Amino acid sequence: MWCGTILPSCLRPQVSWIRRKDYHLLTVGLTTYSSDERFSATHLQNSEDWTLQIKFVQNRDAGLYECQVSTHPPTSIFLELKVVGK
Repeated sequence: MWCGTILPSCLRPQVSWIRRKDYHLLTVGLTTYSSDERFSATHLQNSEDWTLQIKFVQNRDAGLYECQVSTHPPTSIFLELKVVGK
């Protein structure tokens, strides 16, 4: 899943990924807070793009995810993951 931030790089906002069904904090910046090692965040330096990577996605991963940018007030983008094919 992808989240883009349109902010000057000098602001260096933190980007967090949250699984909304249980409000589980997955990542903040490049640090993963989930005990599930399938989750990680990626970010290319000097880019506004942040990606939540879920390895070996499963049906239980389906649902709403929030990409939250630590602006004041916080800005959020909501993405729905649908798992198909199994």
